[in-house]
Amino acid sequence: MKHSLQLFLVILLFGSACRTPQLLLKPEANIDTLNLEMDFRTVQPYEYRHLLEKKLEKFVTVYNTETHPFHLKLNSGDTTNSCFIKVTRSKFVSRKQSHLHLGYSIAGVGTFAALLATGFPVPVGWVFIPRARTTLEPNLSNDISDIEGKASIGIISSGMYRSQEKQMEIQSTKYLKYIVSVVQSIEAEYNRNKK
Repeated sequence: MKHSLQLFLVILLFGSACRTPQLLLKPEANIDTLNLEMDFRTVQPYEYRHLLEKKLEKFVTVYNTETHPFHLKLNSGDTTNSCFIKVTRSKFVSRKQSHLHLGYSIAGVGTFAALLATGFPVPVGWVFIPRARTTLEPNLSNDISDIEGKASIGIISSGMYRSQEKQMEIQSTKYLKYIVSVVQSIEAEYNRNKK
């Protein structure tokens, strides 16, 4: 057992050591202004779209007042030195869905309790908690990055018995945190490349 665990760890370390890390930016990338191009065409309701735009504008304004290796510009229409983020879907939980999922959860917990009380060897139960979700597709322009292919990122929060306004506030805050982390990752790699 001990030898097979050691062998597994050696294979794992050797396999990960042979893989070349994929860089976010090209080493020769030169960024004076990073253009954040947001595509909110599919975002519903309008209030959510407006909230996202407001928070992003504030972030860009604050970022540009601080010392960083490049500035940010929001929705300039420029296709060079750009970070494209397309919102492909946004979904919020209605009051009716909350009631429905509560019914499913009560049935699931009841099943678990009944099986446990009868001495069933493997009690099974379930709980359904409806979630608000925003799905994104981030991408960097070809002049600063070689990464190809589309990734899909999901921003998820609980929506059970929360008002739609509260769900939108939580989702927009998580969206902004994601954008901040993307900009920080680009900035960190850009600083490493320039050293």
